[in-house]
Amino acid sequence: MAQYSIDQFSNLTGLNKILIRTWENRYNFIEPKRTDTNIRFYDDDMLTKGIKYSILVNNGHKISKVVKYQDTQVNNLIEDLLNVSKDDETRNNIYVSKLIESALYFNQELFDNTYNTCTKEISTINFYKDVLISAMNKISILYLNAEITPANEHFLSENIRIKISNEIAKIKSDSNNKEKWILFLPENEYHDIGLLFTLLILKTNNHNVIYLGQNTPRESLLQFKDTKFKGLFFMSTKKFPNFTDNLCSFLNHNFKKGHFYAVEREKTFNDKFQNITSISDIDKFISLTLK
Repeated sequence: MAQYSIDQFSNLTGLNKILIRTWENRYNFIEPKRTDTNIRFYDDDMLTKGIKYSILVNNGHKISKVVKYQDTQVNNLIEDLLNVSKDDETRNNIYVSKLIESALYFNQELFDNTYNTCTKEISTINFYKDVLISAMNKISILYLNAEITPANEHFLSENIRIKISNEIAKIKSDSNNKEKWILFLPENEYHDIGLLFTLLILKTNNHNVIYLGQNTPRESLLQFKDTKFKGLFFMSTKKFPNFTDNLCSFLNHNFKKGHFYAVEREKTFNDKFQNITSISDIDKFISLTLK
């Protein structure tokens, strides 16, 4: 099992460190284990339990009582809360916790049930923004800190990829007469969930899309120089020195009439690229698709 510091435990549960230690002393809250060198740490079971405790306390339950409940009782309280709560943030936090738990334990049934429930109760866009992105960010943070194996991250991302792909496959649209959108990830970019979701949005709004996918060499885009397209959309999530700037220069030079939309970890290109627009959030992009 993975080992989490109190800082990581605090960030993932939303409980501040002072509160965690206070609860340990007063209520026998989750007691961390210790390494051979006497460093305190929390494991996967403690993390998932801590997330659930945090959700329950934030919704009126007393920690002095919650810590005495068996796991089954805690899970039942979470389900009851999910059924009665009208607060979107609370419901979203519960769904995020379930997706994280499914990834930590490779629980396919939990993932499927959570995903299917969410897509029925929440709009696809809000589900993506408020649940999936949050869950992926938290899993990615754990992965980048080497606290989980790549398999945990891959389990969650691949399952999400399959679900979105299935949604795309269900869409039937007549978009042949519309200007095309071209979607791609630049060289050495392989995390295409965001790009797939962009494809889903465009197809839902009856747009014609050329989907090039992952790791697209920029030179291969030149065959579209004479293609009339609505927009060329790409995402850049990795930090390579001058990479995005060079890519934008290439696009700006070779596509004088086209317009480009870029989603980046950080905005690195500047105003000299007049035909390239930075997309900062999903709602901004959706508004473009409706024009």
